[in-house]
Amino acid sequence: MLNNAYGIFALFQLVNFVYFGSFAEADLKRISRQYTAPVTIVGDNVDDLVVKGVRHIKDEGERFNARAGSGQQAYDVSYVLLNPNNRLHLIRKPKSVRYFSRELVAYFNGSLDVNAGLAQASPFWKTLADKDGKIASNYGYYVFHQRVPETGNKTQYEWVIDNLVNNLDSRKAFININQPMHKIKESKDFPCTLGMQFFVRDNNLCCIVSSRSTDVYTGLPYDMGFFSFVAELVYKDLKEKLPEEQSKNLRLGTIVMKANFTQIYDKTRDAALDVLNCTSSDCDDRMPTIENAQETLKDIYNQTYNTPVMQWIYKHAELPKTNTIK
Repeated sequence: MLNNAYGIFALFQLVNFVYFGSFAEADLKRISRQYTAPVTIVGDNVDDLVVKGVRHIKDEGERFNARAGSGQQAYDVSYVLLNPNNRLHLIRKPKSVRYFSRELVAYFNGSLDVNAGLAQASPFWKTLADKDGKIASNYGYYVFHQRVPETGNKTQYEWVIDNLVNNLDSRKAFININQPMHKIKESKDFPCTLGMQFFVRDNNLCCIVSSRSTDVYTGLPYDMGFFSFVAELVYKDLKEKLPEEQSKNLRLGTIVMKANFTQIYDKTRDAALDVLNCTSSDCDDRMPTIENAQETLKDIYNQTYNTPVMQWIYKHAELPKTNTIK
């Protein structure tokens, strides 16, 4: 009786191995057809990333149809900016530099009211506002202005600095941008950026940005510009606050934007493909470096321009005097 039981069990195991083993193999093949290996695009400047990104999407991307329109997209792409100071999108200057500067001013303002904030960069943002004239994608609000009661009412920027000053090996120096409060079905403006993490590796202050979706033509150059500015500000702030032994060895590292989807919309496809015919940008055209983090932060919070970098931003924003934020 016992031998028969063992025999039946052994037969069941054999059938289970043969049947489910082959099923697993077939399933693995099906899954592998859906899997796309991560792609890393590296550039010394923002224009390099835009050109390489457009080419990758054109050659390897798949068609899609989303609420914002149809187009071509690639999956799981990381854009790596080797030199964060080369943050200007110069292929389309002067318009691109003016828009970027105006977007920075709006981010420093931090207003979620579209007219007081991002509409000063472009009227396009008004099309994404809700019935109360509010938008969600003013990233500066989450970085510099949103306070977290659980941290003693500190801003998310202050949270990052505190964590890294207390421990350069911290893995908690994170800024959340896309948050539960944004999950509103009717909203047209659902932040593309999930968050930013800062960490020190081999004495390099690095930043990794997580993005659910990145438009390589209208989003990447300006998002990477802002994130690299924030990373430089964090770096300079740490240099000023860390003990000399740690501060003297700290360097500004790379900025990485990890995009789950990166796309070109059909409505901007021709313009996006045109960048493939552009010559390399002049990397000598740069924003001034941040000389003093505390003075720069004062300018941000007071909406003034006393530091060289803020003077450059306001100058290139070319805002009408009636709209200039001071």
